[in-house]
Amino acid sequence: MRCKEQHVIDNSGGGSPTFSVRRVRGSPFDYFKSPDFPIHLMCYWWLLWLAISCTDLNQFTTPSPATMAQYLLLIASFYIGHLLVKIYRPFNAMQSKHFYRPLHSDSARVKGAIRIAVIGCTLMLLISLKLSGAFDANFIDYFALVRVGLANDSTSTVTGIHTLDILTKILAFPLSYMMIVTILGAEIKAFKILLVVSVINLICFSYLWQVNYPFIHCFWLLIFYILLIGQRRNAFNKKIIISLAVLFVVLLASAANRVGGDILGGFQRYIFGYHLLGFSYYDYQYSDPTSILHSHTFGRSSLGFLDQALEQFLKSIGSTYRSASLENAGFNETNVDLGATDVLEFNAFGTILFGLYRDFNVIGIALGGLVYGVVVTLARYKSAQSWISGALFLLLAAAWMMGMMVDPIEEAYFWWVIVALYVFGVFNRGLKW
Repeated sequence: MRCKEQHVIDNSGGGSPTFSVRRVRGSPFDYFKSPDFPIHLMCYWWLLWLAISCTDLNQFTTPSPATMAQYLLLIASFYIGHLLVKIYRPFNAMQSKHFYRPLHSDSARVKGAIRIAVIGCTLMLLISLKLSGAFDANFIDYFALVRVGLANDSTSTVTGIHTLDILTKILAFPLSYMMIVTILGAEIKAFKILLVVSVINLICFSYLWQVNYPFIHCFWLLIFYILLIGQRRNAFNKKIIISLAVLFVVLLASAANRVGGDILGGFQRYIFGYHLLGFSYYDYQYSDPTSILHSHTFGRSSLGFLDQALEQFLKSIGSTYRSASLENAGFNETNVDLGATDVLEFNAFGTILFGLYRDFNVIGIALGGLVYGVVVTLARYKSAQSWISGALFLLLAAAWMMGMMVDPIEEAYFWWVIVALYVFGVFNRGLKW
C-alpha cells in the first residue's frame, strides 16, 4: 500500500508553530482521484487501442511499424509536455477557493447571454429539422434522405437553404458545445436546465445530419466531468454516472440501428471500428507518396476554423485561397479499401496525426503532442481556480479522445469554442458590480 506525506502544523506549546511531515498510509484508489489521473487516462486510452490494432480484433490492415512509431511519438510528446508543467511549475489543483475566478451566475447579463445562446440554437435546429422533413418522415426514410441523398448529390441541401445548413454546423453546434463545457467547467447549479437543453441541441444536430459524433463528444465530456467532480468534492455524482450509462446505451442503440438492429455488429462497427480505423487509414495515406499528407502546410492544417474563416474573407475579395483543413476534409472523403481480408472501404478517418504530420512532418507530431500536453496540464491544474480552465480542459480532453477518429483541431468547433470561451470570459470579468 502506498504512503503519502501529510504536512502537520504543531502550535500546542505556544510561540512559533513547528512544521513536520508525517507519512500516512494511502488507499490504492487515491491515484484515481489525483489531478494527474485524467491526463494519464488520455495516454492509456490511446495505448490500449494501439495495442488492440495489432491483434486479431482488428478487421483492418495492421498499421506498419513506421505508423506505430509516429503514434507512439505523439503519445510520448504529449506525456513529456505534461511532465514539463508538473516538474517545473507544480501547481496545486486544490488551492483555496479564495482565488477562484467565478462565472457570475447571479448577473442578469450573464444569465441573459447564456439563455439567448442556448435558446437561439434550439430554435435554429428545430426550424432546420422542420424544413428538412425530419418530423414528417420515419427514421429509415430520413436516414436515406440525408446520408444517401447528400452523398449522391453534392449540390443538395438538408434544409433547402444552403446558408442555414452552414449555420447549423458553424454556429449551432459549436455554440451549444461551448455552453455545455462552460456550465460543466463552472459547476453552476443555476444553469442545470440550460445544460440539459444544450445537450438536447446536440441530439437535434445529430439527428438533423444523421451523425454519431455529438453523442461521442457528450460521452467523453461526462467522463472527464465525473473525474473533475470527484476531485472537487472527493465524491462522485450518481446522477451523472446514471446519465453516462444512459448515454452509452443510446450510443450503442444508435450504432446498432445503423446496421439493421444488430447490437454486436453495431459494437464492432462503431466502437471497435471507429477506434481502430484511423490507424489503418493513416498508414494507407502515409504509404502513398502521392497522398496530400506529404504536401506540407506549415501550420495551416492545425489552424482549422481560423484558416477556414480566412478563406471565406479572401473569397469575398476574389481570392482563390483554400484552407488546408478543408483541403484535408475534401481529400479524406474519398473511400479507400482498408480491409485485412475482405474489402472494407472507409473515409474521413485522418486522425489528429494526419494534420500534425501534414503541417511539419514528424516534427509537427512531436511539437503538436508536446504543446497539447502542456496546455491540457495547465488547464487541468488551474481548473480548481478558473471556470475557463475547467471548460478548456473538458474541450481538450474530449477532443483528444476523438482524435483517433478525426482530427479535432481541424474541426469547426475546436478553435471556435476556444476563442468564444475567452471572449465570454472577458464579458464575464468586465461586469460592473
